[in-house]
Amino acid sequence: MANSVAAAARPSRTAVVATAAVSLGLLAFAADSVAGIVGQLLIALTSSGFAWGLAAVLVGRSAATARRAAVDATMLLVLATLLYYLLVLMVSRRWSGGHLEDGTSADLLGLRSVAIMTAAWLAAAIVAGPMLGMLGYVVKVGKLSTSALAAGGLCGLLSGDGWQALVLAPPWRLLAVTDPDQAQFFRGVLAGQVVKIVLPIVVLAWLATAHRLWRAWPMLLTAAVSCGALSAALWYVVYAAAGSI
Repeated sequence: MANSVAAAARPSRTAVVATAAVSLGLLAFAADSVAGIVGQLLIALTSSGFAWGLAAVLVGRSAATARRAAVDATMLLVLATLLYYLLVLMVSRRWSGGHLEDGTSADLLGLRSVAIMTAAWLAAAIVAGPMLGMLGYVVKVGKLSTSALAAGGLCGLLSGDGWQALVLAPPWRLLAVTDPDQAQFFRGVLAGQVVKIVLPIVVLAWLATAHRLWRAWPMLLTAAVSCGALSAALWYVVYAAAGSI
């Protein structure tokens, strides 16, 4: 009887995932309003491919089955995306801009942009969610070689956003800016880049230690490098497509 009461008192996994999704969406939205270096760091920690990808990985790693890992990770990303853009639409209203010079309503263009970005990131969540959730689950339950490949692949995938940013905006260019206001902004950008590269490596070290994967370090390294390059290329395509909208 005591066990059944305790089980009933515990929140369901769906409720836990939904709560995590709400927290992720709220934190990402709040980070957008913070300026300077602190703002760039907060964006890297709460509103980046690393942050959202890591959340999906952790949900998958904590699942009891492979199916549950894929479903929960996808649900997390979808709900967080919907909440984030709902807040953009209803609270910040960044899409609202009056009228253009030719008389066209900028609001309509803004709403169109929000709708396109929402659809694009929902599609990304549906594609990436199952993959990240499954990889997180495989790290926990797989054999040594399989877990090592999954952990290394996760490190590469989570760091791709940072690597592509580092290639497009190398540190020496960012640090060469002399204008005080611009220099502060670009230092924040550089700090965010470093965070999005270093933290995935920290996550890899944690997974490798927790699951005793260091014996398969060649697999860890190979998977991390190859998936990092692939992820960086994909992020470049994503940002290029977003910039053309």
